[in-house]
Order: sequence, then structure tokens, then C-alpha cells
Amino acid sequence: MASEGLSRPSTEQLSQGLDRASYNVYHNPNRHLVAPLQPTSSVEQSQTSAHSLEDGTLGNGRSRLRRISKKLSENVKTTADVVLHPTHHTKEKSIDPTTVPVLAPPPPEDDENERLFHDAPEQKGPSFKEVVKHPVSTAQSALHGASGAKFAESMDNQVIAHGARVRLLRAYDNLVNAKSDRDRNQAADSLEQLKKARQDAFVRWTLDRHVLTVRRVPPHTTSWPNLGDFRAQGENGRKRLQWVDYGHHLLRYHLEHYGDQYIDQNPNLPTPSEEAFNTSAERLIMTSTPYQILLMKIRHIYRWDNPTETAKYLAAYTFLWTINYLSGAAILALIWTVVKRRLYPPTLEDIRGEIKRSEDVEMTAMNITQLIEQHGSHGWTDALRQDLGPWLLLQLEDLANVLEIWRNFYEWREPTRTKITLVLLSIFWLAITVIPLEIIIKTTQFNFGVMFFGLFPLATRYPQYRLLASPMKWLFWRVPTDAEWAIARLQVEARYRTAAMQKAGLESSQDYKKAGNDSNADADMKYVANLGRYHCTTGNHHGELCVSSEGVRFISAIRKNVLWEMRFDALRLLQKVGTGEGLLFVSTEGDESRVSGLEQRNEVFTQIVGYSGLRWQVSG
Repeated sequence: MASEGLSRPSTEQLSQGLDRASYNVYHNPNRHLVAPLQPTSSVEQSQTSAHSLEDGTLGNGRSRLRRISKKLSENVKTTADVVLHPTHHTKEKSIDPTTVPVLAPPPPEDDENERLFHDAPEQKGPSFKEVVKHPVSTAQSALHGASGAKFAESMDNQVIAHGARVRLLRAYDNLVNAKSDRDRNQAADSLEQLKKARQDAFVRWTLDRHVLTVRRVPPHTTSWPNLGDFRAQGENGRKRLQWVDYGHHLLRYHLEHYGDQYIDQNPNLPTPSEEAFNTSAERLIMTSTPYQILLMKIRHIYRWDNPTETAKYLAAYTFLWTINYLSGAAILALIWTVVKRRLYPPTLEDIRGEIKRSEDVEMTAMNITQLIEQHGSHGWTDALRQDLGPWLLLQLEDLANVLEIWRNFYEWREPTRTKITLVLLSIFWLAITVIPLEIIIKTTQFNFGVMFFGLFPLATRYPQYRLLASPMKWLFWRVPTDAEWAIARLQVEARYRTAAMQKAGLESSQDYKKAGNDSNADADMKYVANLGRYHCTTGNHHGELCVSSEGVRFISAIRKNVLWEMRFDALRLLQKVGTGEGLLFVSTEGDESRVSGLEQRNEVFTQIVGYSGLRWQVSG
């Protein structure tokens, strides 16, 4: 407890000091040790820390009732322990005065349901009806929720834990609303204790979860080299300085004294294990949280979500590009960002805004921790899959397409397109060789601005035009992907086989000609090949799917009636549906025909794609 005679910091000063930079362990380590360290046991220290953190905070009725219940249970447990185990209790109280306290004591268990603005989301399990109706998908969803809860638990960093930040804000509110000096002093002490406990929690969480092995830094054994020790007798009798040996010794001295912390004494590679991989993944995800916010901000800008703000960035970019100062401005922006962090450190009001966003499901989460707080430890995976899943799936498909295009370009799958691309690359090489570097840099910066403020928003707001807005697609125009090449390969083989059958005098299926459009004279003259009959189901009818080179039709098994028919020239969409035996046909007028129980679905799909002769676009 700070002395009453010492001047206390102002409310604005107490609202700062929330980050690790406020606790300078290298130059002024005692600046934020507000309470003297007392020789106490780890059990007493953790209990005292828990009570001090809870006594200095006030919450809503539900949270207050939960804390009171928790205190009562702890008191009952302590009393029972004293009665049932008096020897243990006596031993715990008789502490050696020389015993030092636990460094960075673990924080109290965080209450994930403690909220400031909105109630915690309800974690509902699957209903009996859902389990009976969709057992497989329900089980998969439950497994996803369990894995998401495990991940959220592993990400439970007490420095950014939601409950810890809520208690911190409530303690600050108590300080602001204090009526007397005594209440203000108590609230200030409680707030400082919370801030220190927050930093203690970070130390404990880092060492407990991320540090698996430590190795002592070897002591310094190399002394400053003396020139006299490196002089040797020369051939002419004069002493000469051995510069090579002297340089080696000098280098070893500097490496040992200034770089020993960054020299790995173990030359072997680390042993892979599940715990090591989990530790690295946790560090990567938690460390990337600020960058996740930065990426969301950049996305907000190039999508023109706020046209006025994006227009300001566009005007600034254009002005800096005109005066040739984009690179210098980027470095100055980086310097100002770091300096601003020092001049204007995060305050409790900043945390209040983050808590409000993380508790409001209507607001866009800026990082993964806010998403977990919005939807709970079991529901955040479903929310991530619904919000980010379609976009992420589209990006993965586009990335796979680009890699396939590069490989097919290299393998000359489409020789004409490869030649055209090589000509374009030769023109680029000639331009880079002849044009001055200053013009190249300026042109590159201009193109980047066009892409960021023009092509990116077009591709994100209108995904159907994203390929037309891709400079990569422009360069490798019409170089096929694997799927496009496979379809072209099928159709070439289909034309060859159709011509061979027609030349051999094979006739088309008579039952298909009877069910076809006899009024079309061109269709009567055109050679039609019967591609096969496949047993399947449409609606509640069993029958056969008859496939020819002109179209498909479904014939019922009992009365041999044609239930539906679709010619290929009227076919707009062909899609595989279901778990593996369904096929959907959509006409140009929007009529849908669906079959299920088609065991040879992949064969039918391939036959239709090849023999139809239509231009197909791969869309999934």
C-alpha cells in the first residue's frame, strides 16, 4: 500500500500503464511494483490476489451474485480444511521468514461469462430432433465445437482475457466515481494491483506455455586481445603482427560479449512433437493479432466501405506518387506509428472500445480473439466458417488455379498460349533493360495504386468479375487450368470416337429417336450416339437415366414413361450433389431435374461433359 503522504498520480495517469512497456525491467524495474513483496506462501498469495481483484470490482447483479457465491464456497472450503486437516493448516501458517514469494503468481481463474455491455452467448448443444434427423452433420458440428473450445482454451492469454479486462475497467470506473479521498486511494491501489497482476499473468502464461527448455548462456572466457600476444618472429628477425589470428580473436571476443544471447549452443535441430507444434502455433496466432487488425483495416480501405476515408487515402497516395515520395512517406509512417505508441499508449478507454466490439455480435470482429468472445468458445468456429469460409474457399480455388496455370504454361499444355505469354515476357524484359530505373519504379507504384484502389474493390465487391480484374490472368490469358485442359481432352476424344462410330455405320438408339423432338429436321439428320443407361431415382420414381450425345431423359421402371427430358443445347448447369450419388440438371429456363442413387455418377458426368460438345466453365 502506498503511503498516504505520497502524492498519487492523476486519474489520466492511472488509466495508462496497461502494456508491458510501462514495466521497464531493463532500466527501472521497481517503477510499477506498487506493493512491497512480503514473504508469503504461494497458497496465501494466490488467495490474496484473487480476493483483492474481486473486492475492487463491481459488476452487474448476475456477476456480483456469482462472486458472492464463489467467496462463500471458498470460505466453506477453507473452514473445512482447518477442521479436517489442522496439521496442514498449522504448517501453512508457520512460514520461515526467509521464504521468498512466488514470482509472477498465477492469476485467478478468469470468468469467461463476465461481460461489460452484452451477455455471454449461450452455448447450446444439438437438440434430439437434430441428432435424429442429421446424425452425421450433428456429430461433425459437435466435434468442431469441441475442437474450437479446446483451441479457445489454449488461447486463454490472461493479458487479453476478457474477464480480466472487464475487472480492470470496473476498477477504473470505481476510481472515477469515488466520492471521498479514502475511496479514491483504495480504488487507485486496487487498479494498480490489477495492472501488475495483468503483467504477472503475461509472464506466467508465456513461461508456462511457450518456454519448454532453457539453457545457460556460457560465461565469457575470451579477453580483449593484446597486440603483443600476436607478434611473431619474422624471417628477417623482426617481429610481425599476425593479423589473421588477431582478427579471429577480436571477432570471437565481440561475438561472445555482444552476441552470445543469439548464438544457439545446440547445433541439432529441435525434436518435433505435438506440444512443440502447438506452442509455435499459439505464439504465431497470438502474435499476429495486431496484424489481423491491420489487414482488416486495409481491407476496409480498398473495399471503399467508407468512400470519404478511402478517397483521402487515394488523394494522399496520388500526391505522394506525383512528388516521388511514396517510399519516404512509408518509412515516416512506420516511424510515427512506433513513436505514437510511446507518446499515446493504450488507455482504459481504448480497452473499453475493444470490449464493446468483442461483445457485440453485430459488429465485425477485427481479430480471432474478438470472434471467440462474440460467439463463445463453442460457436466461434461455426461463425468463422460462415463468415470467412466462402471467401477463403474462393481464394484457395483461385490460388490452386494460378499454380496449375503456371505449371501448364511451363509444360506447354497449350503451345499457342505459351508462345504468346513468352512474347509478352520478352517485351517486359526489353522494357526493363532499356527504360531508366526511376521510370520503372514510378510505373510500378502507379500500377500498385490502380490495383489497390481500382482492381481490388472490383474483385471483392463483384466476385464474378474477379478474374477479369486479375493482372496475373492478363499475363497468362487462356492458359488452361488442369480442369479446363481435362475437359478439352475429353471433348477431343469424344469427337474422335463419334466420328469413328459414324464412319462404321453405327445407328443411334431407336427408343431415344421416338422420344426425341421429331419436328426438328436437323435433329433427325444428325447422328445420335447412345451413351448408356444408368439405374437411379428421380423424386419417388425408380427408373433409368438414358444418356445420348444429344441429351438425357429419365424413363420410369414400371410403365416405361419418359418423366423428363433435357437436351444438351438447353442445359445450363450440371452439378454433382449429395454424398456421392446425386446429379442436378438445370436448364437455360431455370427448370431443375435431379437424380439420386446414381452409382456411376462420375462416369455419367464425364460422358455428358465430353459428348455434349458445349463450352463448359468450371465453377466449383
